[in-house]
Amino acid sequence: MTDDASRERLNQNLVTLHFAFRGLVAEPDSILKTQGLSRIHHRLLFFIGHNDHLSVNELVDTMRLTKQAIHKPLKTLVEKELVEVTRDATDKRVKRLALTEAGSELEQRLTGIQHDLLNHAFEEVGPEGAEAWRRVMETMARRLGI
Repeated sequence: MTDDASRERLNQNLVTLHFAFRGLVAEPDSILKTQGLSRIHHRLLFFIGHNDHLSVNELVDTMRLTKQAIHKPLKTLVEKELVEVTRDATDKRVKRLALTEAGSELEQRLTGIQHDLLNHAFEEVGPEGAEAWRRVMETMARRLGI
């Protein structure tokens, strides 16, 4: 059982996590909004951009979403010519995804903002702090089966 002091520390950590995440996504969200896009579009751009010629099924597995959940935002990215879809060379039923030049530029701009924020924080806490943060995030992800 968690005592009151431990519960309060956990609550403080959740508050910090909440505001840190808001800070991490605020500017990218604002940029996306000007293009009629949202955070899910950034996530799709990120995973497509960092996994060459990912199939739709691989994207679904990676993001742990359903095809239905990504269908509309992915279609929007294709319509805006940020993502291109090609058929697999050996299995025409498989759709492969890649960022267009414009998609790559947008993804790099959005993710670059987040890289800068993380780099600044990691420089401030030093290598041990950065490693501890990574271990906490990996432990949480593993606990969630990710």
